[in-house]
Amino acid sequence: MNIENQTQPATRETTAEYLDRIAAETNSMAFGETIKRAAAEIRKLTQKVDQLAAGMAEVVSREDQLASALFGLIEDRVQSLVETELDNYDPTDHYNFSDAVAEHSSEPDEDRTRDIVREVIDGGSFTFHG
Repeated sequence: MNIENQTQPATRETTAEYLDRIAAETNSMAFGETIKRAAAEIRKLTQKVDQLAAGMAEVVSREDQLASALFGLIEDRVQSLVETELDNYDPTDHYNFSDAVAEHSSEPDEDRTRDIVREVIDGGSFTFHG
């Protein structure tokens, strides 16, 4: 058999199909059977690879779904915690808050009032020294 003079088929054949064709063209029965077994093994392996690829695609899809659900739960939980904290927020519950309110709401004594008025008249501006 002269391989150089053979023409390629119009459609691209798989390795298993190529081996089947070679086996059919072989004059030796033993060699032909060996080639047929190799072609069958290649088909089984190709099918197994396709099944594994499909399985991996399913795993990736499920991982994406799980990640999406997990991030959704985390987002809901964080939002709930933030809302709870905002609902329970007490602006008066801070260090020296009461002192600051008392300082700003109390009437300044008479001497302090005079100092402030004198500073505004003399300098044309007001600087708080609290």
